[in-house]
Amino acid sequence: MFSAHAIKGAIHSSRRIFLQGFAATTVAFSLGIGTAHADQVVNALPDGVAVDGFDVVAYFDGAPAKGDATHSVEHKGKTWLFSSAENASAFSANPAAYEPQHNDWCSYAVSEGYGAEVDFVDGWAVLDGKLYLNWDAETRDAFVDEQSARISQAEANWPQLHAGLQDGSADMYTHAGEGADISHPQQLN
Repeated sequence: MFSAHAIKGAIHSSRRIFLQGFAATTVAFSLGIGTAHADQVVNALPDGVAVDGFDVVAYFDGAPAKGDATHSVEHKGKTWLFSSAENASAFSANPAAYEPQHNDWCSYAVSEGYGAEVDFVDGWAVLDGKLYLNWDAETRDAFVDEQSARISQAEANWPQLHAGLQDGSADMYTHAGEGADISHPQQLN
């Protein structure tokens, strides 16, 4: 398992994925970043489905749920799936109230200045009415324990990191690249 301490030190890892040049395009498409909506680099599958198809409204009800293509909303150039028409309608009416912070990337990693995938099943937390996603449950716990400082630092880092995700210069860590036991698209256990 990739611990919070390991993710903090991962910035120095020799297994970094540098999103530059051709590698940026390859990694971007494998992560679902794409180039059509470079103004918003959202964590999505290669087919454009955001958050591995999880219903972001369901997190606010206390548990992750997989969405269904019959209840979908287009937002930030991606397709967001929902488990019910009511959740799709709630999101459509006010996406900012439900979408994860930092365009669905690991908030702990953002607070450290790099990008990382997330665990949609065990890495989430709703704090002060906002959804934060993290690498895994242990990283989520570290983020929650240090939430005041982590949220502040993530907000400070996000503009520069997002620009790096847009131009391919940001360090990005994937579950597959780090040997984590999480595969995407992630399924409920």
